[in-house]
Formats: sequence, structure tokens, C-alpha cells
Amino acid sequence: MDTIAYGGDWNPEQWDRETNLRDIERMVEAGVNLISLGIFSWASLESEEGHYDLEWLADLIDQLHNAGISVDLANGTASPPAWMAQRYPETLPVDSRGVRLGFGSRQQYNPSSELFCRKACELTEAMARRFGDHPGVVMWHISNEYACHTAESFDDESAAAFRRWLVEKYGDLQAINRAWGTAFWSQTYRDIQEIQPPRAMPTFYNPGQMLDWRRFSDYALRSQMEREREVIRRYSDRPITTNFMGTFPLLDYRKWAPLCDIIADDSYPDPADPQAAHDIAWQGDVMRGLGDGAPWLLMEQSPGAVQWRPQNSPKRPGQFLLWTIARLAHGADGILQFQWRQSAKGSETFHSGMVPHSGEDSPIWTDVVSTGQALKSLAPITGTRMSARAAVVIDWESEWARHYAIGPISSENPTDSWGNFAPAKSWHQSLWEAGIATDVVGVDNDFTSYDLIVVPAVFIDYPNMAHSLRIAAERGAQVVITAPSAVVDSQCGAILGGYLGSLADLAGVKVVEHSTLTGPSQGRTYDARESTAYRISGAVETPAALNWCGIDTDNEALKRTIELVGDAAKDLRSGRWAEKIVPAGEHEWRGLGEGNSSAGVECVAYFDGRGGGVDLAGACALSRNRVGQGSVWYAAADFDALSRSVLVRMWASYARLLPVFPDLPRGVEAQEREGFLFLLNHSDRAVELSGIVGKDLLSGRECTGHVVLAPRSALVVER
Repeated sequence: MDTIAYGGDWNPEQWDRETNLRDIERMVEAGVNLISLGIFSWASLESEEGHYDLEWLADLIDQLHNAGISVDLANGTASPPAWMAQRYPETLPVDSRGVRLGFGSRQQYNPSSELFCRKACELTEAMARRFGDHPGVVMWHISNEYACHTAESFDDESAAAFRRWLVEKYGDLQAINRAWGTAFWSQTYRDIQEIQPPRAMPTFYNPGQMLDWRRFSDYALRSQMEREREVIRRYSDRPITTNFMGTFPLLDYRKWAPLCDIIADDSYPDPADPQAAHDIAWQGDVMRGLGDGAPWLLMEQSPGAVQWRPQNSPKRPGQFLLWTIARLAHGADGILQFQWRQSAKGSETFHSGMVPHSGEDSPIWTDVVSTGQALKSLAPITGTRMSARAAVVIDWESEWARHYAIGPISSENPTDSWGNFAPAKSWHQSLWEAGIATDVVGVDNDFTSYDLIVVPAVFIDYPNMAHSLRIAAERGAQVVITAPSAVVDSQCGAILGGYLGSLADLAGVKVVEHSTLTGPSQGRTYDARESTAYRISGAVETPAALNWCGIDTDNEALKRTIELVGDAAKDLRSGRWAEKIVPAGEHEWRGLGEGNSSAGVECVAYFDGRGGGVDLAGACALSRNRVGQGSVWYAAADFDALSRSVLVRMWASYARLLPVFPDLPRGVEAQEREGFLFLLNHSDRAVELSGIVGKDLLSGRECTGHVVLAPRSALVVER
């Protein structure tokens, strides 16, 4: 499309024909130019097995096309109909305790079911044959939010598929035993049929088996999409996509991205969360990275409140347009909502829609129409790209390995401080808060275009990544590796001889011990009355029961940066994770006063013994190894937000990185896309900005230096 796509997911099967025809008129009024159709329509498209009723859909596609509205046509396979569950119960998923899940929700299918896949491909073929060359269909949408509800199945068909996958991966049973370390706990397999999915067990599972099960489950769903994609491609040359969900933890989107001609994403930041603006930035940068920098499509956001959180806050005045423009600022070329018309019944009745329950006499409808008009004025940005010299590296398999490793810190809840890319997201936020444009890339990326590369907690050791990072450092990049990285191999086996594996020589250090804090929930303290009774126990100190460690520095560059940030920054701290590091191989510590040409690794910051770091006092918390024209830094602790902001500022100085737009007031974000400056005021107060020159696309006015940006509003300046 040659303009910004705008629209939503329309489910006309919920409404009568009169309402649907009136809705098309409303779409034109709102400036809608792209509608998703058919996502949950299987029961209407194939009400009986093998009987396809596509005429109602064809009529609507024609009506939309005549109104100038393009269609993102789904193949309808996201939610199989009741007849399939009734006639073919083997297509339903089975949970880890052997319970076969029933019909009545959505996504009730077994990812490894050959029968389900065949039925899905048959429907896909009927759709593609009928609409493959329809001029109104500009793209195809396969299924919906894969694995959101059903990521795996533990039935016998899945077990057999898992065994076939293992044989293809490893070649023979002996290799599987070696990879999983089955000599431990008498788990050795003598026959391939003995291997089962990791169903409910008495206690801890085998981490290697769990990691492979997650890989297999990802592969099973991806194979489904591949087969449906192949069917569509036989009849249509239009772009094909499916909708991702940010950094959804159960699917490796780096492997899924090549199946998508356009990267598409669903994103629902919480209006009640002050960090929602960063959620938008993070998710947008992830999507841009998955598409190798190409513009992407926001497939779903809500016009107002959602219904699935325990508490559901509406968007504040101005926030719908502000967040919409924020998506564009991070590389989107299209903005769609779920859904066009708010449902009157069903599980998502109270999920807001572009046409809400109250109809056109509502604040949401006013916002929908005004946003559509605003996006028309932003057409010139279509197709432009962002340029970033900083990058954060993420890796789904490392997240899985860290989750399944059973220690040192558990991440049972994938949303806690160690789940769902939390370390990477934290470092990305520090760069974002500093105003530095940042890409989010994978471990297999070429890093030579970046001057600052942060590798946060990539748990698996990747020698190829280490090689690429060395090339980047030698040409002048600042490479930052943060703990815990390169702790295990690709099968969740511990790196022996010191953690950091192939990164050790690059960083100049290796990790000899993890020193994690449990936090106060695990500690026991005694009041004055109790300490009288506990003569021995009451005298025992447990610093690990704290949740922070103090850090100090003698490094002049870091001290200067601390002075620039302010007095609060003098209190450097880390959180629950700390490590003991020593020089690796031929490396040795070098003195702080020996100058830049001295061989060896410099300790830039050290644990000062405060908080839970009593036993780490004097140990190195941040090291620097000069490599070629650049440096490789290793953070042996999870620095807190203030400490990260100090370090990012120092590394940006070394990398000669500047903010997109300097000296912005609090609450204001700046991003740039090939000559277009985005200024986003996320705060509740009006702000004055200077040095703004160019045409504001939203208002059409020329900016000649000084502008005032209202609360929760944006400016897009063509420079």
C-alpha cells in the first residue's frame, strides 16, 4: 500500500447484513483502508465437513473493494468448528496430565494432528482457489496468534512425532542419551519407543528433554503454518503473514519470521502501567528486527480497554492516537485494531472495538475517526526505515534454556524479573530512556553496522556469535556482555572449566561461580524478643537474603559519568544476580594506572560489600577488555535501572552515539525514520521544545524553531 494502513479485524458473521453494509459506510467515514476478514470464521465457511459456503464472504469482499477498502484475508483455521471436535476428538489437544481438552473456547487443536492439518489445508485451498486473485485481497493471514492458548499436546500422536523429530535431529538413540545426560537419575533409554513427551512427573524434569520438547512444539506449529502457506502460494502471489505477540516466550519468532512476507504483531500495553510507552518501543523494535529493518504491520491493538486482565483500564484522552503514532515511530506502516465492531456476546464482549457498544455517540468513535484522518496526513513516511547504531541481542532458545535449567534462579513465572527477555528488555529500556535509537537483533546477525552492542543474558554459548562480536569489536564497537551468558551449551549442559564459554577469551574473563541472592522472601530475621531464644541461629548472618549488592568504582571515565548524571548515581547497585569472575586463559588483570596500551583486563567497577555483597567485597563487577579498536565489557551483575542509565551513558560516549534529539523534557520520546522526526509527549503536561524546524505532517504547519507539545500528543516533522 502507498499509504499508512488503517483498520481492524472485522467479524461480520456476528451481525446481520444490514449492520454489515452500514459498517462499510462507517469504515469509509473513519478512513479505514484495510480490514482483516475470516480469522474466526471456520464454522461459517465450512458449517459441515467438506461443504464450503464462501459466497457470503465473497459478497463482503466485493463490497469492501467497491468502497476502496482492501482485505487482509484469513484462511479461517484459527479456531476449528464443533463438528471437528465431535467427529474427530483425536484432533483435540491433551494436557500434561493426560486430560483431553474440550470444545467451546478457541485454538482447540493438537499441533501434531495430521488430520487437523489436512482439514486446515483443505479449507485453505478452498479459500485460496476462490480468492487468490481477487483484486480486493491484498494479503493473506494464516491462523491467529499461534500457541497463545495451545502450544503443545501430550497425546500419543505427538509423542510419535516427537520421537521422529529427535531421530532426525540426533541420528540415533545414543546421541539423544548423550545430549540429555540421561546417565543422571537412571534415565538412560534403550529403545526409542521409551521416549515420551515430558508429561506430569514426580519431581524435576530433564532440562535437555524439556528444551528439545519446546523446540519440537515450536516446530510442530511452524510446520502447520508452512503447509497452509504452501497451499496459498499455489493460488496467490499476495503477501502472507500471521500475527506475532511481541516476545511471546513459547515460539521462536526468529525462525517464524522467514515465513512472513510482512511481519505483523499484536500489542496490548496496559494504560495503567507507566512503562507502557516503553512496551510499545520494545515490541516495535523487536518486530523491526524480525523483518531485517523493513516496515511492519500492527495487526492488533485495542481502541480502549481490553477484557482479559484482572483490572482493565481504558486509554486516557489522546493516548489512542499517541500510541498509534508511537508504533509508526518504531517502524510500523500500518495500524489495525481488534476489533472493528465490539462483540455483543461471547468471551470478548467487553474488549473494546472501533465501533463500541454505545455506537458512534462515544469518545472511542471520535478517536477512531480523528486517528484515521491523522494517519492520512502521515502517508509520506510509508516505506521509510529507521537507522540505529546500537543493538540489543535476544535469543528465544536461550530464554527456554534459562527457564528449564532448574536454577540458579528460577523463573517459574515467565513475567518475573528473569522471564520473557526481562534482562534484554531492561537494557533496551535504558537505551530508550537515554534517547538512543536501538535495533533488537538475533544471535546470528551481522553486527558490523553497530557501534554499541548489548548481549544481555544469552544463556546458551554460541561460538559463531562470539566470532561476529569479535569482528565488531576489532573495528571499534563497544560490546557489552551481561550475566548470565554462555552458561550452557545448546543442550542445556553446563559449560565446564568456567562459564562464558566461547565468550571468555573475547571478554578476557571467565565466571568461576554464580553468587545469587534469594531476596527477603527466603530470608529469616529475628526481632529482639526472638533473638533471646535463638542463641545460635540469631547470630547467623545471611546476606544472600537481601536483594541488592553495592558497587563502587575507581575508573575515571565511569566516575565522570556518575558526576554528569547526579548524586543519586553515586549509589551503584545490582540486584539478585552476581558472579565471581577471574581473567581467562592468558589474560590477567591490569592496573588502573597503566594506560590504554597495557595488556590485560581492567576491572572498571567492583562489589563494595554493601547489601548482599558482603562476601563479594573487592571482586570485579564490571570488566573491560580492549579488542582491536573497540572494547568488550562484561557485567558480572544485574545492574539496577539507575546504574544501567549511568553505564549506557558511558558506553554511548565511547561509541560516539548521540540521542536522536538531545535535551528533551521529561516524558518526551524522539525517534527518526529517514528524514521524519517523531516527537512523542507521553507525560501529563505540556512541554516546550526548541530547535524544531520543518513541516509538521499532522497539522500541516511549518515549525520554525519553538513548539509546544500538548499532554499525550505527538509531532511528526518532515526535515
